[in-house]
Amino acid sequence: MKVLIFTASTGGGHKRAAAAIEAKIRSLSPETEVTVIDGLKAIGKFYDKTVCKGYHIMATKTPTVYGKLYRITDKRNPMTKAVIKSNELIADLLLEVIDKHEPDIIIICHAFITNMVSVLKGKGKITAKVISLITDYDSHRTYISPHIDAFVLAEPQMKRKLCEEYGVPEDKIYPLGIPTFDRFSFSETKEALCARERLDPNIPIVLMMAGSFGVTGVLDFYTQLAQSTKDLQIIVITGRNIRLFDHLDRKIQELNTSKNTKLLYFVDNVEDYMHIADLIVTKPGGLTVTESIACHLPMAIYSAFPGQEEDNVTFLLEQNAAVLVDKKNGAQEILDLLHSPEKLAAMKESCKRLALPNAAEDIFNLAKQLCGKE
Repeated sequence: MKVLIFTASTGGGHKRAAAAIEAKIRSLSPETEVTVIDGLKAIGKFYDKTVCKGYHIMATKTPTVYGKLYRITDKRNPMTKAVIKSNELIADLLLEVIDKHEPDIIIICHAFITNMVSVLKGKGKITAKVISLITDYDSHRTYISPHIDAFVLAEPQMKRKLCEEYGVPEDKIYPLGIPTFDRFSFSETKEALCARERLDPNIPIVLMMAGSFGVTGVLDFYTQLAQSTKDLQIIVITGRNIRLFDHLDRKIQELNTSKNTKLLYFVDNVEDYMHIADLIVTKPGGLTVTESIACHLPMAIYSAFPGQEEDNVTFLLEQNAAVLVDKKNGAQEILDLLHSPEKLAAMKESCKRLALPNAAEDIFNLAKQLCGKE
């Protein structure tokens, strides 16, 4: 069987989901040919930069405008039709890469590419089965196209919206979860990980993430938290945001908090820090949320872009897997939570209940089922 996975660089989540599925397929079925391709880049540099940079600028510089557009395009109206139509008009640009790999099934981790592949299939230009993977905790109309064989959802409650608002047939909907690497679901003991990272397992640990694009507001948040108590260990991961890393490094020296702060740049073992943390302070991107849930790690959300991140927050709050903290008083709210072991334990149990550790394997099994290989 040949599997083609389309991803995109509008944030890091789409790529991590694709990589998790790829890794699972390779481990379970070495004979299966699996290829991961950035669909937006395959179309062309101009389109890729327009979409990715446009998303970045709108989400970070004009989030209110982005949020309004996100809500508008989730309804039936001329703007939504225009967005989908613009994707359909350039769908043929994906044909070359699809024909090259001759996939039996295509798994798509981005809404725009879903539109394009659906058009190609509707015109009979491709015959592969198609799975659309929605990588957030609420759906959006741009993910919905008529010639998709299966829609994979992050959680079961999303099914109702697809059926009632979008008219998706129930037999096309599979709430299998967002795929993560196995290492988020299984780990060494906390004591062993803390020993390796030179942390004390008996002192509360807070993990702070800057988000896939980096968020300089984390600097002020760290200052609040670091100054509030000495009986706390703080791990800060800035990703590839060198500016934020340098600012935090200077702030740590200024506050003399290096003894209880572990400042990290880009890391490839973020799951280790999630497994030893008592709480993560983060933005609610779909994959970060899913990886935290897989680690049974309660979340404190300090900022959310209007749109899909706000939807993720709504879901997490309803499920008691997270708290939304105020930027001004967030440090005290976090300390109050850490000093409420029963509440923190209940949130941890909620994450455990929501976790779908077999999502990647289940998606692969679905792919085989659709192709008649199961």
